[in-house]
Amino acid sequence: MGQRVFVTGATGVLGRRVVPMLVGSGHSVSAVVRSEAKAAAVRDAGATPVEVDLFDRASVRAAVAGHDVAAHLATNIPTGPAAAQRSAWDTNDRLRRVAAAIIADCAIDSGVGRMIQESITFPYVDGGDGWIDEEHERTYFWGNECTTVAEAAAASVTAAGGAGVVLRFAMFMAPDSAHCQSYIRAAQRGSFAIAGAPSGFMSFIHVDDAAGAVLSALEAPAGTYNVAEPDPRRRSDHREALASMAGRSELSVVPEIVEPADEGLRAIARSHRISSRRLRDATGWEPQVHAVEFWKDLA
Repeated sequence: MGQRVFVTGATGVLGRRVVPMLVGSGHSVSAVVRSEAKAAAVRDAGATPVEVDLFDRASVRAAVAGHDVAAHLATNIPTGPAAAQRSAWDTNDRLRRVAAAIIADCAIDSGVGRMIQESITFPYVDGGDGWIDEEHERTYFWGNECTTVAEAAAASVTAAGGAGVVLRFAMFMAPDSAHCQSYIRAAQRGSFAIAGAPSGFMSFIHVDDAAGAVLSALEAPAGTYNVAEPDPRRRSDHREALASMAGRSELSVVPEIVEPADEGLRAIARSHRISSRRLRDATGWEPQVHAVEFWKDLA
């Protein structure tokens, strides 16, 4: 039987895949939009567009009432040179610190039984060659500490008798992903723009697979789940695949990170061999796309 799902971030790189997938699976979707053009795209996908101020409690309460699930997928992560400016992260911080808490509180008050909260895998400490599960140690800095508040918001729904599900996504991979586009442009210029030791692992998740994880979260037991590709590979493998994609014999590498270095760059440079076994075992979700093959397919 279909569920009534309230979705924030419905027109972002993840949301614009999640919404039609939910609709196609028989669910009724209310999708948050901020313009008439975005509203038209949502209608075309079979969902109902709604305009909501995610930082206003009364507005959120009215919007989430009557739904079975609240999926908070909204982010505002800066890319390029802007990412180095702390002020550029303000909206993303508020979405995870303020909006997530408001959505959780309104879900509890309105009887919405489930909240799905987007999170990230980057805070995990370097795991070397080992697999990283959800209990692996984590460290935070000002750019990602807000995820702890967002995850706590989902946990509050569980504590109130509902089901809070946190999905910790690896780096998004898709032709329309800003990070992927930057890696591709760098490769075309002859550079390998992924920081970190060549022997270290880097985990991606294709956004189509990520959308499938959101769909599976409708039935998953309350808790936290990693969402990553099935077989993370070493950076040296990515370097080779991107070189092939760009038609080059090899790519020059990013210089080794030294102090003082950007904290976000240091986090990305860790070795992350992320395991998604918990979500697969709990729901049967199975990611299909391998990042190295994705780069090769772009050629």
